[in-house]
Amino acid sequence: MTSWWESLSVREKALISAAGLLTVLLIGWYGLVSPVSSARDAARLDRQAAAEELSRIERLTASIRARPNANAAVAVSTGAVLSADAFKTEVTRQAQSAGLAIARLQGGDSGRFSLVFEQADPRQLFYWMSTVEMQLGGRIEKMSVDQAGNGRVRATVELSGGAGS
Repeated sequence: MTSWWESLSVREKALISAAGLLTVLLIGWYGLVSPVSSARDAARLDRQAAAEELSRIERLTASIRARPNANAAVAVSTGAVLSADAFKTEVTRQAQSAGLAIARLQGGDSGRFSLVFEQADPRQLFYWMSTVEMQLGGRIEKMSVDQAGNGRVRATVELSGGAGS
């Protein structure tokens, strides 16, 4: 190999050296620099996405911690935490103002109670339930609905809310 190299002219040696150097540069670029650069860019994007997700989770955690007792009913209009009795009173008042006739009110210990409606319009019933959850901060724990005829339903709704729950 040495004799072959020695037999080449200076121009041929320069061309072969330049080709070898170019080959080393291409292998270095496409084999090392480009993959490392791509991996670094991908890691930067992953880190940025993770930082945004962490920020979102921290904001959600802070908003959850800032809430009053998570089980307590909160009147959205005033922001005040309702006691168990005040919650029950407000729920029954909302039912009556929605045009629902309460047949029975059962329970009442620690903010949990059931309301029974014998002949309720389903639209009014669902409107009232959304009012209880969205405006009063109550929670529908359980519900059963049966047809009562004439487009009416018989419903039993178990609720929880108030500072006692």
